[in-house]
Parts: sequence; C-alpha cells; structure tokens
Amino acid sequence: MLTIPEAMNPGDQVELVAITDDYRRFALTPGERGTVEFTDSLGTIHIRWDSGTRVGIIVEAAGLIRKTGSSS
Repeated sequence: MLTIPEAMNPGDQVELVAITDDYRRFALTPGERGTVEFTDSLGTIHIRWDSGTRVGIIVEAAGLIRKTGSSS
C-alpha cells in the first residue's frame, strides 16, 4: 500500500527534491518551493509553487517533495 511519507496540511511549506518526466512539462526543477493548498480524496497533494504554477503531486510521487515548514 502506498502512503504519503508525512502528513501534508494546507499551508505547509514544501520543496521539490527530485523530478520525473511526468512533472518536467510543468517547468518545475528540484529546489523549487511551494505551499500545500490541500490534499484531495485520492491523496493528490495540490501545491502552489512560488513560481506561480499550481501542480498536484500524486501519492505515488510524494517522495519528490519534502516538508520544509508548517502552517502553525
């Protein structure tokens, strides 16, 4: 069973630590930072990247991001 490595809550700050071909089309690069907007019922983590792009990271690819801060 696949699980999200850490709980991601709205407002959490994240960093992209790796990239796959599936996400290259969004012009994201490792080191980009963003803010979690929400996690949907399928486990997709929707992020607003500091570059202005909004991209959801699917649960299978959750290892591509790491939490750098929280909303609290």
